Amino acid sequence: MASEPILYCDGEYVPESRARLSTFDLGVQFGDGVYEVVSAWKGLVFRLDDHLERLMDTLHAARMPVGLDRAAWTEIVRQTAKRNALSDASIKIIVTRGMLAPGNPDPRAAKPSVRAFATPYAHLGTAEQRAKGIRLQIGHQRGMAPDTLDPRYKHTARLQYQLAKIESLDSGYDDVVWLSAQGFVEEAPRSNVFLVKNGVLRTPALGVLHGITRMTFCELAAELGLAVEPGAITAFDLFAADEVFTCSTSGAALPVREVAGRAIRGGAPGPITGKLNELYWRKREAGWHGTPI
Repeated sequence: MASEPILYCDGEYVPESRARLSTFDLGVQFGDGVYEVVSAWKGLVFRLDDHLERLMDTLHAARMPVGLDRAAWTEIVRQTAKRNALSDASIKIIVTRGMLAPGNPDPRAAKPSVRAFATPYAHLGTAEQRAKGIRLQIGHQRGMAPDTLDPRYKHTARLQYQLAKIESLDSGYDDVVWLSAQGFVEEAPRSNVFLVKNGVLRTPALGVLHGITRMTFCELAAELGLAVEPGAITAFDLFAADEVFTCSTSGAALPVREVAGRAIRGGAPGPITGKLNELYWRKREAGWHGTPI
């Protein structure tokens, strides 16, 4: 990695010491922004087109016109990794709504600001957690309903996510999932949730971010001949599952050994979790859905 990280800032690549975001930016004042995270492994960015489609959909829905097309976004991702000499990397894009002229309260007048930076690839779980599984809490917070803010917005206002994570760690757990107001399992702060029951792979369908790794694991399950059932899941379903795992851009599958004090009976990682994760990494190493840096 470069001695000082190089960031993309509104059309320029600058050292971290020169990268500045004004206190008056609406992203700083109100958490008014969206983001996207992609990962590179052995010089190949995984499913970049899918990530950029999600980013561009979110920007359009959030009314943040940035004037960048898919080719421009691709080059920003590639150059951000390349200029930091990283072949195994996490590349994060942040778009804030930008600044308003003094006295102007109209957010439509703001010009969005774009930032991107790269860090060495890191797994969401430690080596021990990946080998033995994590303890998952069911948090008291409830997910935001789509009629308030659709969870498909990958936005930067993450206070409820951070509080849920802090409370789970303080309680001795490794991570947390929350439920909808109706009591259905939704997601974790940085990952989607899967369970396996009687050889069927299940995952929440509503109230969740449409994760790229979630989509990938559904495809891999079909490749292995497994039935995949997105739908409504309750806490009881997690308690009674044969296997449970979370998945994210940061490390793919992370096995769960316990949910709210109930041991997962199939162990962690379970056999299907292990097969899916092994196939994921094998295909990534072979260049599947890879865009060269």
